[in-house]
Amino acid sequence: MNDVNVREGSRDEELKLLGEKINEPALRSSIRILILISLALNNRLTFTDLLELTGVGKGSLSNHLDKLEAAGLVESKIVRTFGGYRMIVSITTKGKEAYMSLIGILNQLSKR
Repeated sequence: MNDVNVREGSRDEELKLLGEKINEPALRSSIRILILISLALNNRLTFTDLLELTGVGKGSLSNHLDKLEAAGLVESKIVRTFGGYRMIVSITTKGKEAYMSLIGILNQLSKR
């Protein structure tokens, strides 16, 4: 096997890994991937921040967060602020690992 075939084989394996990662139920949505990436970069965001970022409605965002939370990728809590009660969404260790895995695969693919 020549060098080109070896590199193509590795790329195919990485694409397969990416496909498997994205095929996980919690990450089957581009909105949920966007939420995960945003939280990985910011550690935590408010529900309102995520509404503005994703552009989806409150019910849809709540549904996406429920799925991410059920998978253990994010956690949310209601906190009292001077402006009233706010939902804060944070990424978990498992969520950071999922993010790093996605980014690692994409990084490897971009080098090819």
